Amino acid sequence: MWQPLGAGSGGVYGQQFDRAQQVNELLVAQPLCRAINPDRSLLEVGVRLQDGTLTSLRISLPPGFPSERPALSITSPVRHPWVDSIGRLSFPLLDRWGPPSTRLATVVADAFKGLGGQPALPPSKAGAAAQQQAAATQQQTQQPGGLSAAGPGPASLAPGSGPPSLTPAGSEPGREQLPAIPTTFPEVAALSDDELNRALSDREAYQRLVQAAAQRLGLWQGVDRLKAETRELAAANLARSDEQAGIRNQMAVVRASDYAPSKAAFDSKWARQQAVLAKLSPEVLMRRLQEATREAEEQGEQLLAQLGSGELGLEAFVERYTRAQATYHQRDLKLQAAQQTLPSLQPR
Repeated sequence: MWQPLGAGSGGVYGQQFDRAQQVNELLVAQPLCRAINPDRSLLEVGVRLQDGTLTSLRISLPPGFPSERPALSITSPVRHPWVDSIGRLSFPLLDRWGPPSTRLATVVADAFKGLGGQPALPPSKAGAAAQQQAAATQQQTQQPGGLSAAGPGPASLAPGSGPPSLTPAGSEPGREQLPAIPTTFPEVAALSDDELNRALSDREAYQRLVQAAAQRLGLWQGVDRLKAETRELAAANLARSDEQAGIRNQMAVVRASDYAPSKAAFDSKWARQQAVLAKLSPEVLMRRLQEATREAEEQGEQLLAQLGSGELGLEAFVERYTRAQATYHQRDLKLQAAQQTLPSLQPR
């Protein structure tokens, strides 16, 4: 029996297919929801609570999702029985997560219902949208001729009540703007059925039709301007070729005359620095201090062994052991002080 692709397939492939399908379902059910990272394991949707507070609902999908339960959290602290002290959500439908009966979109919708909130843009995106709206309103109030959105007369328009902007979304100031795409093409409407069929089957006829429409809409004017600017830049670069050649010659002279002696002097000083660091660097001093401390400790242990075996008398032992212990404690105190001063150099 035929089944949709991925349906009923087990293993990793079936799980990945269901994961992507559930994410797509959530994005369709919550149009304001956005994926934060490329693999869509972290999603976010704004929540406007009943008191007007704007926060975000974070949906985190573990690697084993949908077999593993997703994690939902609120980015701003709110007082609610479903929200703990660090913002994590826990409610019956989420706690009873069990595919395939439980779907991610249903769980998120239940979270909105329980929190008493409505989907909204996340706080960061809402702030950016507010700034864009304010900039658009300010631009409307500064139209030529002294028109003001707050002034009297027919030119007075409330924010958002004017005609939609003709500037394409995402365009940047100073960039070449493409003309709006028309809803009708007279060049096509004027063709008979035979001419239209010929344009669809004959490449040259089709190209002539496209060229006529592009000429009428002025599509190639921007391309021509860009070509002219490119030629100007290329001519300016070629005009500076002599200057670039002179700079390359100067660099060659510097490399041949000044670079070699400077490099030799630098290598000599670098070698001297490394030789000094090999003897007096903090790592070397710390290691030598540790070895001296162990040496003093071993000397005291040897004296104890000699006393126990009868090789050393009591009076001689007391005198030599006292000196050895004093040396050991002095070195150990220095080692402890060095370890506190240079914690990154402590032995691991």
